[in-house]
Amino acid sequence: MREVARRAKVSVATVSRALRSPEQVSPATVERVRRAAEELGYVYNATASDILRGRSTVVGLVVPTSSSTLFGETIHGVQDVTAEHGFSVIQGASRYDDDREERLIASLLERRVHALILTGVTLRNEARIRRLAKDHCARIVVVWEKPKADVGISYVGFDNRSAAERMTNHLIGLGHRRIGMIVGPYSRSARVKHRLEGYRDALDKAGLPFDPDLVVERRPDLLEGREAMNSLMSQEEPPTAVFAASDLLAIGALKAARLRGLSVPGDVSIAGFDDMNFSAYQDPPITTMRVDAYRIGQLAAQIAVEPIGAPVRNYCLDCDLVIRGSTGRYALSGATDERLQTREENSK
Repeated sequence: MREVARRAKVSVATVSRALRSPEQVSPATVERVRRAAEELGYVYNATASDILRGRSTVVGLVVPTSSSTLFGETIHGVQDVTAEHGFSVIQGASRYDDDREERLIASLLERRVHALILTGVTLRNEARIRRLAKDHCARIVVVWEKPKADVGISYVGFDNRSAAERMTNHLIGLGHRRIGMIVGPYSRSARVKHRLEGYRDALDKAGLPFDPDLVVERRPDLLEGREAMNSLMSQEEPPTAVFAASDLLAIGALKAARLRGLSVPGDVSIAGFDDMNFSAYQDPPITTMRVDAYRIGQLAAQIAVEPIGAPVRNYCLDCDLVIRGSTGRYALSGATDERLQTREENSK
């Protein structure tokens, strides 16, 4: 750093500020310091700087999967904001596994991250997350979910329960009375459990019975969606509409319907959730709930870079119902028996 200072004709302290907090130094000086550092092959030691200052400039981010374009948008939002504030991001994927998520959280805390951004709260780790926030071990931010009011943790999410109820109401409004649901691991994830509860809320309010045989729990994946749809449509009285609580599951379900010779939405309507970028390009395009994944990442990062003891901040975003060609009206009389017979013949 002293060599860089000599070449740039500035003090060592200015070199440190120019590389650590460039907004505190004039643009011309920053450029001169960076050029000198590049010529000398100098790499700034951010870890050493964090130790000297007694605070970390690293944010830990845990997502279910990094292969999803949806969570990818959230990751981009986090990275764009943290970079502006001189923070870096360590990212890990839990793969929907509670044990793996616990190990990731422990590993990030061992590295003394300034903040943890977590995708939802699993039913198993809620008590631990509460304790971490209370003890100020790190700035905790939950994304993609609206936790219970008494949790006392910052979040950027939306009401999964209300959004799922709205989608189910859309299908009920089209005349469907036997509605199946393909849902993620609701037995482990509170976020997914809320979507199932929203589905049940809509059925209850419409006076429709809840049939557990119409609910299939699967990991969000194309193949899982296809297999779940096959299971639903193989029933003696198959559903006339299927709400898949993930666009990946919905697209898998669409594939299964085609392989069985079913028309969508003529024989069965299919709805998704998330509005992934390729959902609009299916045939037919998928009706879904639109979530602003990038904005979630931006707001979460803005909270994450604040001091650890800063007040809790909560953002509940809106979801938009996007109606496309995969859902359509179902005739309650006349065509019912004929459609059921067609499905049985197509499945043989």
